[in-house]
Formats: sequence, structure tokens, C-alpha cells
Amino acid sequence: PTGSRAAHHFLTMKLCPSCPPVFILMLSILQSEVSSESRRPHVLFVVVDDLGWNDVGFRSHVIKTPTIDKLASEGIILDQYYVQEVCSPSRAAFMTGRYPLHNTVRNWLKTEHPVGLPLNETLMPQHFKNSGYATHAIGKWHLGFYTWEHTPTFRGFDSFYGFYSGGEDYNNHYVGEFLGYDMRNDSQPRCGGNCSQVAYEAQGHYSTHVFTNQAISVINSHDGDSPLFLYLAYQAVHTPAQVPSSYSDKYADSIPDHKRRIFAGMLSCVDEGLHNITTALEAKGMMDDLIVVFTTDNGGPISTIVGGDAIGSSNYPLKGGKHSSWEGGTRGTAFIWASENIMPDERRGSSFSGLMHGVDWLPTFCEAATLNCSAKYNLSTGAVIDGISQWNAMLDPSVGQKREEFLYGEHDGGNQKDSDYDLALRLGDWKLFQGWGGKPTFYSGINYTFPNGTLDPFGDSMAENLDTSNSKLLFNVIDDPLETTDLSADHKYVVEIMSMILDQYRGSAVDVVGGGTHPDPNCPPFQFQKDDEVGTVLAPWC
Repeated sequence: PTGSRAAHHFLTMKLCPSCPPVFILMLSILQSEVSSESRRPHVLFVVVDDLGWNDVGFRSHVIKTPTIDKLASEGIILDQYYVQEVCSPSRAAFMTGRYPLHNTVRNWLKTEHPVGLPLNETLMPQHFKNSGYATHAIGKWHLGFYTWEHTPTFRGFDSFYGFYSGGEDYNNHYVGEFLGYDMRNDSQPRCGGNCSQVAYEAQGHYSTHVFTNQAISVINSHDGDSPLFLYLAYQAVHTPAQVPSSYSDKYADSIPDHKRRIFAGMLSCVDEGLHNITTALEAKGMMDDLIVVFTTDNGGPISTIVGGDAIGSSNYPLKGGKHSSWEGGTRGTAFIWASENIMPDERRGSSFSGLMHGVDWLPTFCEAATLNCSAKYNLSTGAVIDGISQWNAMLDPSVGQKREEFLYGEHDGGNQKDSDYDLALRLGDWKLFQGWGGKPTFYSGINYTFPNGTLDPFGDSMAENLDTSNSKLLFNVIDDPLETTDLSADHKYVVEIMSMILDQYRGSAVDVVGGGTHPDPNCPPFQFQKDDEVGTVLAPWC
């Protein structure tokens, strides 16, 4: 016998040295089977930043992502899966199982503002940790860091290696206009000011490589007999457009557009990273009990005006992109893969067309990994989550659709201003905007070349031509996934019913001091901390 079975065999011999060999072998096998059945799977949760609908290889057929494509072809592609329109709200939805209207992170969090995901929310890693998992986070956080209590190792992670803010240079790791270094090594739970280390060793190294290598290090040092939850939030493919030329040069002949070519290199580097990570998992023997989730956090940014963060992604053929609540901004690329003892063979290489939202990952993991998610997921506020477990429905199509509606939320318009009116709701095949979907409103081209509004019934000037305070737009996004035909005048009853549901959601909005929309008034103005080696660094300041 080998591995854990050998351990059971040895233990049985010690406890019963006079037992017949056949009895010892039978008991050893029985103990091994019981252990296997009760063992919780390892979970790898991968978030790729700003990935568009038409970017991965299995959709674009231009950008080469062989590892992503292989995992998707051996898993289940999520066809009707939705996320928020920008990064922080999606990440908060993943972690809490609650809509932005309820967890308060309704827009991306500005670095210099004393805001964050409220501390009374119980996050995904806390549920894993309560069920005996080792929990590690790598990459982008962007859920608040104005106090140490808002940083990852105070929110359920055993360790964190990455950056607290929303974006930075891929190589020197300084944050934009603020010119502060943001790369941290928080090596233990509740790793505050006396523990957190500035990760100087990352300076000059490309972040996708840094985060991949850190993930491999976590895997190699993990006790394989205990379950692992690894949250890997790559910086790529977020702006700025940076990648070693060895990755982008591969597309010199196949992608003429320079921006798209750099972008393709960035995504290929992520794919290489996932290959190296799965190789490490295989070598460690962890692929035999593993669930992998791969997801974007929003649609790809396609406008250099709205948000200013378009660097080559494509949401073809969908309308709009990041910052908007059109389909191109919210319909997300995602798949789930699992080992043979978890996912039935007949579901491999299939798609899941059930309606699913990012808030569903928490309850789905709770069911798939049999986590101790009791008492309405342990929310100290007593509030319920918005997520629904999709686990059985994904594995067995006969279960049927688990979700009939979800809240798209607000578009951000690229200007960080919340609207009191611009909300969108999905109900069955219908999608209703109260107001409109925000900018951008145009369509991505198949090769990152935009048509001149030829498919766009409104044009990008829609905001100026529409009274958004009273407007209501209704689309059947199953029959009309490109959102070309407003049906509100022909289906007034549908508009009325969905408007009532939206009004109920609006009335349930939560506001928390220091949360996503309400800066903490007791916090002093933001400032960088001086550092002898890198000049200035980002760190909690309250």
C-alpha cells in the first residue's frame, strides 16, 4: 500500500498485531475509503482582471490559451454567468455572497479614501477556515486597506502576498499618480503593522510571474493531506499594457493591432502561469481532489474615454464593456473544473446555461466542499446572503434552473458617481434598465476594431439624448443578446412587475460608515509611509 492507505495499514498493524493479514487489509481499505469520502476537496479560485467575453482562446481562436482551453474543455463553461461592472463590487460579491447594494461596495474603491468592505461581513475564506482549510490569498485585494483590520489576513486568510490597491505598474509595483510602492507579504493570520513586510524582492519582476511563483510556493509547502483554499487574483489583464516582449512577439503575424497584440501577450502569460500551477498541483498529488474556478471580475474595458483603461480586450459580439451594465460589461467569462471523483464524466466538455451570478460562488462552495456555513453564513448582522448554490444544477442538468432573477446593479459611468436611479434587473429572459446602462454603449469588433456604431441603435451619445430620470428600457437578452431592440412599449406589464422588484431592492440598500460608499470621518487624510528602500509605500493609515 502507498500514501494514506499505507498509513492506515501501519496504524492497524500497531493496534492489532495478532489480527489475520486479510482482516488487516480489509480494515485498512475500509478506513481509506471512509477517509476519502470525508475528505474535503482543495479549491483554487482564479480571478483574471478585466477579461473580456471574446479574449480567451476557446472564444477568440486568436489568443493562445491552451491551459485555460484544456481546463474549460474538461470542465463546464458557464454560459449565463454574470458579474458586476467593475472590480471591487465583483470581488466583494464573491467574498460575501451579497449584492453591492447590500455589502456597500457599489463602485471601485479609491486608494486614498477610508472605505472598504465592512468588517461585519463574514467572508468566503472565513467559512473555509472554519471548516479546517488552510487559506491563502495572492495578487490583487482591492477591498479596502485603510485599517489593518480591512486587510486580507484579518478577513480569514492565513497569508497574503500581493497588493492592496486596484492597480499598479507590473514591474516596479508603484501605484500610478501616487508613486507609492504596493507589494506586501503578510505571512500569518492577523498580520498587522508589526508583522506585514514590504515585498522588496518583487521589485523589477513582472507581477504575473511573481504571483504564479508565489502560488507554486504555497502549493509546494502545503500539507497535502489537509484541504487548501487558494484565492489567486491576477493583476493581468488590467491596465497598464505591459508584458515581456517574448509573450507579445508570438502574435506579430496573427494580430496586426498593436494594443490587441500586447494584450494577447499578457493573457498568454497568465495561461502559462496556470499551466505551471496545475503542474505543481499534479506533482503534489492535489489534482485528484480539486475544484478549480476561473472567472473574470467584469467585462473587458473597451473605451479609452470611459475609465481610460482599455488596453485591447474585446467583448464581441456583446454591447458595451467594463463600467457599463450592458451585457458586455457584466456577462462574464467563467468555467469550473473538478477532478474525476467530483465531476461526472458526462458533464465534462459541456456548458451550463442556468442563470448564475458572482454572489453564487460562496453558497456553491459551501455545498461542494461541505463547509460549515451555518446560521445564514454567520453574518453578524443577521442578514441573509443573495447567493444561491448552483452546485447540483451544474453537475446534473435535470435539477433545472436554480435562479430566476438577479440584480445587475449600477453602472459607474467611469466617473465614480452613484446614481439614485440607474439600476438593472434580470428576470427570466428579460432585462430591465431603470435609467440606462451607462457608457460605453458601442460594440467590440471581433479583432478589436470597432464598427462605427452600425450595430448600435443608440450611439455613444445616448446619455445626452435620453431622459434617464424617467427612462425604462426592456430587452429580451435570450432572443436579443446584443440589446438592440427596446421592448418596453410592447410589454408594459413586464416593466411594471420588474420595476416593483427593483424598487424593493433599492429599499434594501445598506449604508455602513467606512463601508464602500461612506468614508470613515474619523480617519485622517491619506498619506504614504516613507521607506528607505523604495521611497514611499502604501499601508493602512487610520
